[in-house]
Amino acid sequence: MKRDVKIDIDNNIQLRTLKKIDVTEKYVAWLNDYEIMKYTEQKYFEHFFSSVCDFVEQKYNSENDLLFGIFSNDTHIGNIKLGPIRWEHKSAEVSYFIGDKNYWGRGIATKCVNSIVEYGTKVLLLEKINAGYYELNVGSEKVLKKCGFCIEGVRVSDVVFEDKRFNYILVGFVPKSM
Repeated sequence: MKRDVKIDIDNNIQLRTLKKIDVTEKYVAWLNDYEIMKYTEQKYFEHFFSSVCDFVEQKYNSENDLLFGIFSNDTHIGNIKLGPIRWEHKSAEVSYFIGDKNYWGRGIATKCVNSIVEYGTKVLLLEKINAGYYELNVGSEKVLKKCGFCIEGVRVSDVVFEDKRFNYILVGFVPKSM
């Protein structure tokens, strides 16, 4: 699998494979910011510069994961990951976050998910892409719906958020030509 991938989203936004050199204190701070991570499992961990470097390096060397930074005019503003990729099933998971709050609400996540789905299905020849979100995460619900993902299931009362149980929504994308 190609390691150094760049995907131009528009004139300002680009996805590119994250490397250790891209890890900054700002990136680590995003991972420790409850408001940014509240709908992810990352909120349960304390992140450190060294552990984030290790994670990025592990994903860079993985045959089953592609971790991209989302960059706006060469400024790292978030991440999107395609993986784990299950090559034997031609399927993968997608997950993402916009870490820089100045870029929230601008449609960037939608553009990035659309682009990563296109890359996954047209370049990697994947036939199915899955995602999931806490039912309270209206932002991800909107992004994934706009990108053609359909609800495939609900894990009832599967996650705890702020001391209450909520459903976890499972969604999938299958290219129209399938």
